Order: sequence, then C-alpha cells, then structure tokens
Amino acid sequence: MQTSPSTLFARSVLASSFALLTSGLALAADKLVIEAGRVITRPGHEIKNGVIVIENGRITKVGAQGEVDKPWDATVIGGPQYVAFPGFVEAQTSRGLDRPNENIDVAPFLDIRDSIDPINFAYEDYLRHGVTTLNVQQGGNCVIGGRGMVVRPVGMTVDEMAVRTDYALKLSASPKAGKSAATQAMALRRAFEELRKRLEKQVQDKRDGKARDKREALFQGRELEGDKAKGRAMEGKGWRVDGLELVPRGELDEKDLQLLELVEGKRDAYVWCAAAMDVRKALDLAKENGFLERTTLVLAGDCWKAADVVAASGRPAILIPPLLHVETEPITGKEVETPVAKVFAEKGVKFAIASETGQASSLPSHHVLWYQAALAIGQGLPRERAIAAVTTVPAEILGLRDRVGSLEEGKDGNVLLLDGEPLSVRTHVQFVVIEGKTAYDRSKDIRLKHLLEGKEPPGTQAGAADFGAAGAGKADAKKDALKQDEAAERKAGEEQRKADEKQSSGPHFSDADAAGEERG
Repeated sequence: MQTSPSTLFARSVLASSFALLTSGLALAADKLVIEAGRVITRPGHEIKNGVIVIENGRITKVGAQGEVDKPWDATVIGGPQYVAFPGFVEAQTSRGLDRPNENIDVAPFLDIRDSIDPINFAYEDYLRHGVTTLNVQQGGNCVIGGRGMVVRPVGMTVDEMAVRTDYALKLSASPKAGKSAATQAMALRRAFEELRKRLEKQVQDKRDGKARDKREALFQGRELEGDKAKGRAMEGKGWRVDGLELVPRGELDEKDLQLLELVEGKRDAYVWCAAAMDVRKALDLAKENGFLERTTLVLAGDCWKAADVVAASGRPAILIPPLLHVETEPITGKEVETPVAKVFAEKGVKFAIASETGQASSLPSHHVLWYQAALAIGQGLPRERAIAAVTTVPAEILGLRDRVGSLEEGKDGNVLLLDGEPLSVRTHVQFVVIEGKTAYDRSKDIRLKHLLEGKEPPGTQAGAADFGAAGAGKADAKKDALKQDEAAERKAGEEQRKADEKQSSGPHFSDADAAGEERG
C-alpha cells in the first residue's frame, strides 16, 4: 500500500517531537522531587507532609517539608493528597514466562532469562498494582529447576529489566507431576550423589593424566581462561571432594557447575513444599548438601502444620496463597479454617507473602500482592507485619535490603503514590516511580479507561504504541486500513442498493398473468 506524502510528513514530525520529548524526560528524570501528605518510609515509620528527593535513580533525601532542600532544577510530582509508599517486592513468581515449567527433571543449566517475555501482560499488571521488584523463578513442577532472576517490571528487553541476574536455583521437595513422594525424594538425593561421583571421577582423570574433560570443554566453547575458570579446592559446609583444585572450573559441565556452587553455599535455593510432609525433607536435603543457610522455603497448602519445624530451622519462608487454609475435620466432617500467615507470625518465622496462588483462579484480584497482604490482615496478621511481608522482608530474602523495600537515603528511588490508606480496597496506585523515573500514571492507563469508561480513548487503537514514531506509524497504517475497508463497504452497499432499485423498477407480473402466459 502506498503511503501518502502527508502521512510521511506527519510521521517525521512525530518522530522529531518524540525525540525531543524523551530527551527532556531523561534530563528531568535525573532529579525528581516527590511530595506527599504522608510518607511511609518503612513499616511503622511515617513522615507527615514529607518530601523525597531522588537523584540519578537513588534516594538522596527524605524528610518533612521545610527540612529538605529541593534541587531547583528537579521535576516535582505528587501533592498533599497522596501517600508515598515503598514499591512492593514480589518474593517469588513464575508469571511473565513463556512457560513456567520444563519437562527435564534436573535442569540447573537453564537460565530463566531465556524464558522471560518483557511484553507479557503480567509485568504491566504488576506495575499497575505497585510491584517494582520481583523475583522470577521456575515453577514448582520440577526436581531441580533453572536459575532465576530478579527484575523490575519495565523495559523492552530482559537486560533493561534486570536487577540481579544468574540468581537462585529452584528445587522441589513435593512430587513433580507423574512422581510419588518417594520417587521425588530419590530423584533429589540421586542428583547430588551423581554430582559427587562425577567430580570424584574428574579428579581421578586429572591424576591419571587424561584430558577428555578439557577436549569436551573446548568442543562446547566454554571459557577456560581467567580466574573463574581456574581450579579451586572445594568449599562449603556439606560434603567435599578432595583434590578438586586439580580440575579447572571451566572444564566442569554447566549442570555440575551450578550444583557445585549450590553445595559450596555460593548460590541461593528456593525449595517448593506443597504439603507439610515435604518441609522436613527439604530441610534435611539442604543440610546434607551444605546449602541450608542459603535456603528459602516456598510453602503452600497445609505447610502451616510444620510451622514449628520451620521456626526451629531459622530459615525464611515465602507463603503462597490462599492464606486461609480450609480442610475437613475427618471425624466431625466440619470445615476448619486456619489463617496461615497468623500461624507463622506467632511461631516467629520470618516470611514474605507472594501473590501467585497455589491453585487455579479466574479472579485477577487473587494475583495482586497488596490484596493478599490485606486479606492476611483480615485473618489476624498485625498490619505492620503484613506491610513488612510485601516490602522489607522480601527485599532481605532477595539480598537487596540495601536497595529496595523502604524509602531511605541511598536506596533505589522506587516509590508509589497512593490516593488513600495502603492495603485498602478503596485505594488506587496513582503513580509508580522506579529508580527516579515515572513508570506508571493511572490517568494514562489505557486498559483502565476502556474498563471504567467503556470507550476507547482517542489515539489508542490496537497496535499503536504509547510513544514513538513507530507506534504512530502503526496507528496511521491501522487508520488507513480501516478507511479502505469502510470505503469498500460503502461501495458494495451502493452497488447493492442500485441493483435492488433496478429490480424493483422493472415490469411486474401477477400470479394470474403468469398463469395466463402458461395457458397461452
């Protein structure tokens, strides 16, 4: 289809305007001042009529109006009607992937970054609900899964989204689909037993002067130079293989290298437990193989029954909704409800709350982090504890306590501007700021306008991007195509109308006339 000169001119103007707009935004985003009637810096700490200054993505000042010097050239947003709140932190999720699980039982060589879809609707949804940091992990339908990644829900590429790459491994103490509890436990133990045997064999091969592993590493194109590729004695608090310093780390298979780092206590582990009976197995496995101190338990179902065991281990947990466990009492037949978060809080367990439910749900609200925290409050969890479970605690679990989870000097400028009390169903996220840049503005949320107003706002045709000449070009192409379709429909309708008129204006014969003709 030929593009008209006027359309080409319009696109060039849009492109130039967008370039100027984005350059101005980039400059302004270096310094941002957020003003709010209330600034909740962390659970239990609040500043009335507060100011937050963000420079180069980091918070430089937090305090009350009149006590904080504001840069004269900073962009100012907010106002006394808003509540400033730390961005929510999602401790673990499998949303936003092309698929949450793999068919391979033991796959620590896989990297979740290869499965993340930056334009998946889940990230838009996270942003809309104020989640600024999330830990993306493989699902629990595995034995040993791939390596996870901590991301921010903005960016057109995985690299732009990245906060912490090559992160923890996902393990499952609960049976993978098609396995029993016994075969799952055996598969986990065997994975580490076979790792030990392979490492011992490689050490022996080196002592015998064999170079098979080096040839294989060269064939696969692995890095054999540099400090990381050099041989090192095995570390850690679990079992050890003597003489491992003889084997260059670059010659280790990718699968073995990741598991070795886990055993040496150099990599975090998230262990999925769908039932109380799995908790002890998970802790024993971690202790035997030296990574207990790097283990976080991901708990669902009736795992609250093992709360004493979790508390004794000293390990943190991530609670998977539903947070109100319902079961039938076997003798009386009555339904018994247990508030899961409240039970763990009373046992002294440090825990984060996740939004990804452990069961299928058609209700979008069931996948909203603040909503799950609000439900926990309704089920008896203290308010400050619930806020911590979606801000400071998950930040600590992810090893990012110095960057996210609270509004303090030196931390990332991840701030929410709310129009009411945090965790209230009547409150909406009006603005989301990620590292000093406005990432979300509710007044410009096209999907919400469609939903709440029942109409399509101007300039938001399907296929058009929010910004940029490319998006404008797609919108123009869409409009041109629609105009052509409408013109074709009008032409066809006109031709049909003329044909109908011609037929109606021709000679008419009654049934009697027709019968007379036949007789004639």
